Order: sequence, then C-alpha cells, then structure tokens
Amino acid sequence: MKAIVFDLGGVILDSPLEEIRDFEQEQGVAVGSINRIVGLSGSEGAWGRHERGMLSTSQFCSAFESECRAHGFEISALALLTRIAEATPVRPAMLQAVSDLRARGYQVAALTNNWPDIEGHESVDLRSHFDIFVASASEGVNKPDPRIYQRVLELLNLPAGEVVFLDDIGRNCKAAVRLGMHAIRFTSPDQGLAELEEVLSNR
Repeated sequence: MKAIVFDLGGVILDSPLEEIRDFEQEQGVAVGSINRIVGLSGSEGAWGRHERGMLSTSQFCSAFESECRAHGFEISALALLTRIAEATPVRPAMLQAVSDLRARGYQVAALTNNWPDIEGHESVDLRSHFDIFVASASEGVNKPDPRIYQRVLELLNLPAGEVVFLDDIGRNCKAAVRLGMHAIRFTSPDQGLAELEEVLSNR
C-alpha cells in the first residue's frame, strides 16, 4: 500500500450524523427522517446538488425545506447546516495519525462530500494536512459516484490496489471496493487506525 485516503466528517472530524440526530430530537422530528430524505432524493435532491456545488446556501435551504415539508415536517435548513458546521470538531488523534503516516512515506489524501461555505461561517481548513485534497463541492461530483474516487487516484498517480480508503458510510466504502481499493468502514479512531495498521503491515 502506498496511499491512504480519509473521509473528513465522521473520520477526521466528529460525525455529522450525531449532530443530525440530536437536531431531530430537539426539533421533535422522528430520528432518521433527515437522512431518509437525503437517501430517497439521491444525487438530484437538494442535499446531493448542494454537495456538488450546484446550489448556494440559500438555494439549498429553500429546496431542502420543501423536501422536508413534502414528507410531513418542517425544519430550518440553515440552522441544521450551521449546527453541523459548528459542532463537528477535529479529532486530534486522527490528525496525528495523518502526520505520522506522511512521515512514514505514505501519500495521504482527503476525500470529502462537502458543501460551499455557509455565508458568515468560516469552516476549518484542513488542506495543509494532506498531500491531496478532493472535495465534492469543487469537483462537481460526490461520493459514491466512482468519478470522484478516480479523481483521487489520478492525483495520487496510483492504481486502486495500492490505496486504502477509510469512510464511516458503508455505501461509500462499497464504491471504493468496486474500484479495487481496500476499504475500512470507520466507526472510531481506535478501531479505524487499528484496522489500517493491520492492512499496512500485511501488504
């Protein structure tokens, strides 16, 4: 193995899924409702288009709130985005692992589904920690579309078989495996880094 590719939210950063769940509970919305809409709407829904940089924050909020109303509940999409942006801090152990891997000679990349910065909110810039940084809002394509994985491989200049990918979402890992990468479904820093070391020591 010559390179490791990390997802950001849920891997390098705390999971946004936990914030979404807490937001739903506070708003009196059934837990899982927001992610269900994201899944049902797919890549052409408001969430998917926002991740691909096709919608501004205000356009996303209007579209996503309409999708929620169509499913029987109302939320402030801006409040949700702001909550996620402000409540997903960096995991120091993961940034240290990235630094250690680079010192050992591995290429390290970030591959994230993100959205354009929220107006008035400055996001944490992690780009300097990685050799390669690929973000869906800049590329116009998001995981699990194989094209965004191929973009990472192109920038790494490596075949898929020499790359390990860590992500907390199963469908994103499955897409990486279909391209020939070794994927690790990340659930915690201890678990993810232990599995990564096992892969690196056996390859």
